[in-house]
Amino acid sequence: MFNPYLAILRVTQFIILLTFHEWGHAKSANMLGDPTARDQGRMSLNPAVHIDAIGTLLLPLLGTLFGGAFFGWAKPVPVNPYNLKNPKRDMMLIAAAGPFMNIVLTFAIFLSIRLLNEFLGFPVSGSAIQREIFRQLSMSALISVFLAAFNMLPLFPLDGFSVVQGLLPGRAAHQFAKLSPYGMPILMCLIFVPGLLGIPNPVFGFLGIVSYAVLNLIRSIVGL
Repeated sequence: MFNPYLAILRVTQFIILLTFHEWGHAKSANMLGDPTARDQGRMSLNPAVHIDAIGTLLLPLLGTLFGGAFFGWAKPVPVNPYNLKNPKRDMMLIAAAGPFMNIVLTFAIFLSIRLLNEFLGFPVSGSAIQREIFRQLSMSALISVFLAAFNMLPLFPLDGFSVVQGLLPGRAAHQFAKLSPYGMPILMCLIFVPGLLGIPNPVFGFLGIVSYAVLNLIRSIVGL
């Protein structure tokens, strides 16, 4: 269904969540000894410094408007491994910091829902506006978890590639790094080919299962 309002709302949620994701990369890099992102103004919660016109705005907007794959990216956070004390380990930690921030955000969203529910009866006894706010907060939590799960796929340039490389022993990590040139073509095929063939996307299906499992776990931990 063509719904410009909903598309703009979804992209706005995506931008906010992606901003925290990129801030996590930049902040962790700075903490581990590399100030490159900080010096370039990227260690910021200002969405404008992270937005890529095509990856953050155009593709997600078109995907939401026309029912395609919701796919996008931000400007990559610059990291200079020569500033890191232990580049292999630290690059893994910096990569993992982005998805970790999305999980933290999901906890924060559900905690805010619980507090609103306990103190304001939100949204059960609330107005239609309150119920809509509840739905959008819940959707933000789902998008945040999905963003974390998607980025943990072990394909370059996603965060999961650096995490796997950091966990592997030296020789295996070196061999795994040689796969990086094939990561983006494989990723594009996984995202777009099922749609072109008119079949369900198995990757998005798998990520959906993982995302809902993590979402329900966080919800139960928070007590909702």
